[in-house]
This record gives sequence, structure tokens and C-alpha cells, in this order.
Amino acid sequence: MISPDIKNKKGFILLASYMIIAVLVILTTAFSTRSLGERRVADKDRDALQAFWLAEAGIDRAISELSTISLDTRISNTLGSGKTYTYYVQQLSTTKYLINSKGGIPGTAKNDTNNIIYRAETIVERPVNDADSSSITSAITASGDITVRGNAEVNGDIDPNVILDFEEIFGISKETMENSVVNVFTDPENNVSGVTSSTWVNLDSIDEMQISDSGWTGNGILVVNGDMRITGGHFEGVIWVIGTLWVSGNPVIDGAIYVESGAEFETTLTGSPIINFDSDATSDAFYYLPSNLPPYLAGWRERTESPWSWEL
Repeated sequence: MISPDIKNKKGFILLASYMIIAVLVILTTAFSTRSLGERRVADKDRDALQAFWLAEAGIDRAISELSTISLDTRISNTLGSGKTYTYYVQQLSTTKYLINSKGGIPGTAKNDTNNIIYRAETIVERPVNDADSSSITSAITASGDITVRGNAEVNGDIDPNVILDFEEIFGISKETMENSVVNVFTDPENNVSGVTSSTWVNLDSIDEMQISDSGWTGNGILVVNGDMRITGGHFEGVIWVIGTLWVSGNPVIDGAIYVESGAEFETTLTGSPIINFDSDATSDAFYYLPSNLPPYLAGWRERTESPWSWEL
């Protein structure tokens, strides 16, 4: 017969075992929950840091492509699986740009609560070219002969048979100019719009760039890598033609023209065009002249408030 004391001891030991097991289960659950919470926090911190560097990558990408990037256009790229950045560039002035960028893990969609997103914006400025427009003193300068016929009117000096040096005039090489201008066109249609600020035109499959509409306007610096024919419109600034130039009809050009056709070619003005040497127009054009120095950051800030207008 088992004594009551032994039975009581066995009951106490069993109860104590249950209590110890319960405590161990509670502690294990608490530790597991804490570990999972710390893991989630660590994952979020890691994703936030990656999102930050992705936003920085978007800014760096935009700066590196500033001369050729599509303005006011949302552009997205990825760096590996689940790493996305989006950037958007607005031109604030001739030399100043606003870059909005955001990085996201695993994406940048603002309506997805699973995405960790970091937003930043920068002000980027192009260095100012120190070339001096005062070296331009003639209405027309050409490497070959210049012929003025009919009722063509030239108000200013005419300098034929001059050895032209692009870099001496603009302070940068042709390659730097092409890679840094605001507008680049290849084989543009007749009376192409958007010839403002600084423009480079390449002719690959057409014979010449043509401006014929009397209502056409342009300004700044226009470089045509090929032949050009102007029979209408109004341009203010500096035109540099790396080829031959034919001017007729009734266009008006205020500023200066350079024709780098070669000594064996002739620049012809006929009809009723008006070419005015205008030092103010050339000076204004040089304001748009790009520099051979890279763009630099003029301001930076984190964006944590509501999404930008371009995301709406």
C-alpha cells in the first residue's frame, strides 16, 4: 500500500513538471516572437538602406545622361532582382535641372504596402562656359567664297575664305558640344520645331536641313553637321554649318553665321533674306553654350512627404 505522503509527492512533482514545461513554452514563444520581430526590423532596415542607394543610383544615372535624357519623362531601371529605381528630370533654367529619384525594394509602386521606398531630389547645375562672344564680329564668316545676289541684305561684315576653328570660337570641341547640347536631331523634318537654347543636327540619310516656313522661329546656338538651306523663318543667335549653306527667300537671321564648307565651296545668298549682325543675340546665345566640365550637385534633400506631382 502506497502511503499518502508518497502520493502527494508524486502529485507535486507532476504539477511542478507541468508548470516548468509551461514556463519553458512561454519563454520559447516569447524568444521566437522577439527573434522574428528583430528579424523583420533588420530586414526593413536593410531594405531601407538598399532603397536609399537605389535612389542615389537614379540620381547618378540621370546626371550621367543629362545631355541626352528625355526631360519630363518618368524613367525606370533595375539593379538585379527586386531592386528598382525611378527618376524624373525637369529643366528649371538653361543650366539648372531638378532630378527626382526614388528607390524601392522590391518595387517603387506607391500603392503597394510591401514596397520599401526612399525618395530624394537634387538640383544639378551645368558649369558655365567661359567662352566670350566678343570674338564674333561679322554677320557671315565662311571658309570659302560668299556670294550675295538679288535683294539679299547683309547688315554687318562679310568674311570669306577664313580658316575656321570651332573650339576657338566656342571654347569646346565639336564632340563636347554634340554631347552637351539641350537638343539633338538626326535627319530632322523640314521646319523642325524645338531649335532653342543649344541644338545639334546630324544629317545621315537626307541631303540637307531645310527651313522654309516664314512662321518658323529658332534661337540660341544651332550646329548643323551637314548642308543647310534656309528660305524662311526667323533665327536669333549663332548658326554654324559644317557643310554648305544656301540662303534665299525671305528669312531673317539676327546674330551671326559660320559656314565650314571648305575653300572650294561657295556660300550663296539670294532672294530677299536679311542677315543682321547682332552682338546682343550672339551674347544671349553664348548663355546656352555648354561647358566641357561635368554637371555638379547644387542641392539635395530627402523626400518623405506626399508623392510628387509626376507620380499622380
